[in-house]
This record gives sequence, C-alpha cells and structure tokens, in this order.
Amino acid sequence: MEQAIVLLSGGIDSAVTLWWVKAQGWDVRPLTFDYYGRPKREHAAIDALVKRAGVPAVRTVDLPFLKEVDDLRSTGIPNKILRDSPEGYIPGRNLIFYSIAAYYGELDGSRYIVGGHNGLDAESFPDASPKFFNFLNSVFHLSVWSYEKSPLQVVIPLSGKSKEEVLRMGLSMKVPFEVTWSCYWDKDVHCGTCVSCRERKAAFAALGLKDPVAYEP
Repeated sequence: MEQAIVLLSGGIDSAVTLWWVKAQGWDVRPLTFDYYGRPKREHAAIDALVKRAGVPAVRTVDLPFLKEVDDLRSTGIPNKILRDSPEGYIPGRNLIFYSIAAYYGELDGSRYIVGGHNGLDAESFPDASPKFFNFLNSVFHLSVWSYEKSPLQVVIPLSGKSKEEVLRMGLSMKVPFEVTWSCYWDKDVHCGTCVSCRERKAAFAALGLKDPVAYEP
C-alpha cells in the first residue's frame, strides 16, 4: 500500500483532499503546522476531520517564527512591497511546509505528499500554483537522497478546480463540512467577512446549498 502524507488546514479544501486520499486506498499520514497566531479552531477542525476519517492522529510541527504579513506589520516589515500582499499571506509558506513534509516523507518512506490547493488559490498565492509544484517535484528529485529507490512526489488533486467543484467533489464523498473551519480568525463562529469566509459562502450559495457552519450576524 502506498503511503501519503496529507497536509491539513481544517478547511474545505484540505478536508476534501483527505477524503480523496482515502478513496485512493493509500495509507494516510496527516500533517499540519502550528505557526504564529494560527486559529485554534483550525486545530480543532483537523482533529475532528482525522477522527471522522478514521486515520492516524495528526503530526503537528511547531513553527513559531512563521507569521502572516498582517502579524508582521506590528513589528515592521523591511520589504515594503509586502504591504500590498493578499490577506493571509505568509512569506515562503509552502516552500517551508512542503520541505518539512519531504523530510518526514523520506523518513517514513512515503510515496506522496498531498496538498489541498484549488484553482482559485493560485490566483492570489504564487506558491499554490501548478507551476510551483512542478518545480518542487523537480527539486525533490535532486534533493531527496533515497529518491531513486523511494521516489517522493507532491500531488495536488484539486488543482484547477473552482471552490464549487471542490464542494461537489466533497459532497460525493460525504465529507463532513460541518466540522471544517475556514475563517482567518479565532472566533466562536465564522466571521463571514474575511476572504476565506466569503469564498466559502459564495461556493455554497452557487450550488444552492445551506452552509452547515454558523456565521456572525
């Protein structure tokens, strides 16, 4: 059985990705990261998804130095260009995340590293584009010592898909969207106004469905 490390954020995309990996019959190894200011609700969602999926407990890597641009503004950002970056942007995030995943992937003898990046993500974040992951796979080929006998490859099953298509995909696999967390903020319920919340609400509305999570009035 092939082994796959699945990067989880607790949102719709990573939940659908987790269920997609299960459907492939692969041995699932969930992985997530605890960076500066990450909403605790995301971790709660990840734990709930892992439990519902019936896969091993999530491996969590602490990265306290990693901060979103919004958090960096309070201490000053030397690179003034970053002031115009999109909401939720973390410099070098996926380069760091997938490098760490490759470390564990080589240790575990995993065949795949699977991430939940949809087509919309690539429009705002360059490190979520198909081109980025194509190059990253080439880098793994050159940097992972055991690659020739134990190849390691990044797989992005939601690449090019709209949020609505991701939702349809998840519904067909009975993904428990009610336990996911999409909001950028750590609140009792989704704020409904951040970029991620707006994308989520729009996707459910486009399909004529009621979102199973609560939002602030």
